[in-house]
Amino acid sequence: MTPEQIQQNKSKFLDICRAEIHREGIENLLNYLEKSDFFTAPSSTRFHLNEAGGLCAHSLNVYETLLALCENVYKPALAAGTSPFSVEISRESMAIAALFHDLCKINIYHIEKKWRKDANNRWEEYEVYAVHDDFPFGHGEKSCYRVGKYIELKREELLAIRWHMGLFDICTSGTPQYYAYNNACDEHPLVSMLHAADMLASNLQEKTAE
Repeated sequence: MTPEQIQQNKSKFLDICRAEIHREGIENLLNYLEKSDFFTAPSSTRFHLNEAGGLCAHSLNVYETLLALCENVYKPALAAGTSPFSVEISRESMAIAALFHDLCKINIYHIEKKWRKDANNRWEEYEVYAVHDDFPFGHGEKSCYRVGKYIELKREELLAIRWHMGLFDICTSGTPQYYAYNNACDEHPLVSMLHAADMLASNLQEKTAE
């Protein structure tokens, strides 16, 4: 990702936040993000968007996918009366859940140098991203914690961010976490929608860098 693309994504991210989110403390949260590595960090070490700027780009992809799911899947089901839910989802809640769901990844990816053999069987040095997490609080849990330090989250926003990894965040079926995840999905449509948007963006829209 070029420096220009990273800056464009940063500007787009901030513009959406200021247009859609009117929660007290939002500017303090955005100031925190600007002082962190959020806009330049990768989204992963070895998988989707594992390159500079990947974390912000992924957050934008999840936001746009979530809006599309709401318009093309959830709202038609509401109108037809086939959905088990009857609640509307605000654009503010969708922006908060999608744009901030991965704040747990702030300041955990660090560049390390390693060695490998090239095509001519000669050793060469190369750079990789490695994880150094100095606050191992959990994935969705840490995102909720970080967002909650600046803005008050609604119950459905907390549930959606906490469980956005779905069953990938649970090691053994039948555990209390398994039932908690299912209950969260039953409580509000934003939970399933954010998880689906995250999966679709990660697996269908975002390449792994070479």
